Amino acid sequence: MYSELEKKNLELLEQYFRDGCKWNCVQKLGVEIEHFVVDDRSGKSVPYYGEHGIGQILLELKELYPRSYTEKGCLLGLYNADYSVSLEPAAQLEISIAPKDSVCVIQKIYESFLSQMEPVLKRHGCHLVNLGYQPNSKVNDLSLIPKKRYAYMDKYFLKSGTCGRNMMRGTASTQVSIDYCCEQDFVEKYRLAYLIMPALKLLSDNTPVFEGAPFEGCLARTYIWDRVDKERCGILPGLFEKDFGFHTYAEYLWNLKPIFLPVPGGSVYTEDQKTCEIWSDRLLTEEDLEHILSMTFLDVRLKNYIEIRGADSLPAAYSMAYTALVKGLTFEKGVREKLLEDFPICESDIRKAEASLQEKGFAGEIYGIPADQFCAGLLDVAANHLESREAGYLEPFRRLTEEKVTLGQKMRRAN
Repeated sequence: MYSELEKKNLELLEQYFRDGCKWNCVQKLGVEIEHFVVDDRSGKSVPYYGEHGIGQILLELKELYPRSYTEKGCLLGLYNADYSVSLEPAAQLEISIAPKDSVCVIQKIYESFLSQMEPVLKRHGCHLVNLGYQPNSKVNDLSLIPKKRYAYMDKYFLKSGTCGRNMMRGTASTQVSIDYCCEQDFVEKYRLAYLIMPALKLLSDNTPVFEGAPFEGCLARTYIWDRVDKERCGILPGLFEKDFGFHTYAEYLWNLKPIFLPVPGGSVYTEDQKTCEIWSDRLLTEEDLEHILSMTFLDVRLKNYIEIRGADSLPAAYSMAYTALVKGLTFEKGVREKLLEDFPICESDIRKAEASLQEKGFAGEIYGIPADQFCAGLLDVAANHLESREAGYLEPFRRLTEEKVTLGQKMRRAN
């Protein structure tokens, strides 16, 4: 039984999700693409500090952006109306594109970002790389950027699993966010995102090496995330229960360990304390809510939008293919209902499919169907529910499916 204060805090969490409902049902896509910045000569990751470090590169770009973010005097982010540039734990460079309803517009914004970024990087003898894992550097050789939250997370993940350092310092992803119109719309889209997750991970598999050696198999980032922290990664418990909804997600967060707590002037490490213990005697503030929401790393995360997080960092053409695929499969209610009806799965079915893909790639199975056939079917469904120009973005994924090979496998074979 919950106390009255606990009920109020759970209600605050649920209300945050309700406030995220886009009642006019104008749906948009947000896209985040992480990149490794690597040295032209060595292929090693470029650190934050130094004459040619990421910090200096951001300083040179600062005058081109109307807003910036610093922490203890260190420049860590740049912002304009269309996108923001920020850094992941080991100075992976991320662009977060503001929600748009058109993949074509998203592509133009991304191309504009690249055209602005690449000449500056070239002057410093480095360039961007889209891969799921560091191409040459090893995580024990990489330092964290000067952001306190990452120091706390690094400390916590040392005991929560075996791959926390690999996740923070070694990985890069592509994430697509979609809107929801009401709670039922959220439930359908959230479940569907998990339903198609094995296929999304396979189509976006772009990790040829792990810690300097060829990675045998596929879905390397899934292998890593499964070994970071089982309480906050992977699949949300209760996803397919009849009463699943905002309250389920709120209860999950209420029993999660938030790792650290923002306080005036900084933050404090909370280690193994749960959210329900830390806020047992006071109400959650807006800042508290946003922090708690950010400290789960599920394959599909809920904020005031649904964040689909399973893909590796991908080259531009494949990033747009991924964005178009998500749009084609999630925007129309009839498409969602048909897929959920055709595949009445449970959590263990998703895990079984991902295990098969990790071992066999396109020769594996998704819900009893050969993986290449399942992926081809999804691509057909998406193409039929996109405008012709946007459907054309799916072609890179079609070629992979027809060849029955992932980007990661292609690169390993080439080397």
